[in-house]
Amino acid sequence: MYDRLNEAVKALLAEALPSLFGGDDPPVKIGTTDNRFKLDARSAEADASAPRPDDRADDLAFDPAKPEGPYQLATIPDPGPRRVYLTTELKDRIALRDDEVVWDDTDTRAFALQLRPARDLTGVDGVRVLYTVAGVYVRLKVSHTFSLLLESTSAQKVQQAESLAVAVISLNRRRLIEQAAYEFQEGDYGVAATVKSLKLVEGTASPKKRVLDFNAEIELKATRAMSEDEGRPILRIRTEGLPSDPNRPVDIRIDVEA
Repeated sequence: MYDRLNEAVKALLAEALPSLFGGDDPPVKIGTTDNRFKLDARSAEADASAPRPDDRADDLAFDPAKPEGPYQLATIPDPGPRRVYLTTELKDRIALRDDEVVWDDTDTRAFALQLRPARDLTGVDGVRVLYTVAGVYVRLKVSHTFSLLLESTSAQKVQQAESLAVAVISLNRRRLIEQAAYEFQEGDYGVAATVKSLKLVEGTASPKKRVLDFNAEIELKATRAMSEDEGRPILRIRTEGLPSDPNRPVDIRIDVEA
């Protein structure tokens, strides 16, 4: 569960501080120890097995030579608003107006773009759609603690490595958080992990060794694919024996005995 974050930290330090952590035999050896995680019992939801609305985000490729598309969502959307953005190489999002998105009348997943003539497409490389689907899922909060171990034969090198490692990690939290995210899928089940925060908690020192203790807050989203008979909306409610009236989706006869 925590390998991605640990490896991201070590790779970042080797890249940012090659004279200390780079190469096959670096002056300062780096490792991770005391990896532990704890689940927040309060985040275990009792109704996790029932279909319910879930937020979905699809990132689709954008072809500047054919900006109109067509495009298709990964999942059938629930009725409701769908927000469509153009995304750029710099991770900017440009919101599109409703009249710039044309949804297919027969396939609710399909749409095309009808961008206004003045729309600037410089640097645009994707289309992002936010929408709601029916899903079976649960979100779990996880507290992950680990220690970064720095060792060297030189007391001066390890002291320098400690201070610079703290600086590099503190200035690159967002990068580490993004690199540590992962998704796994097997059959009907899947899981996605997102790091919400990364903090340096404390450290210990000896002449040629430093230990830096970190805490990361992680959100795990566990999902299950719905079967064909799950998540279907209720179209009609009527008393048994009454004729079906298309103009009255709810038609209940109440008999009251005096």
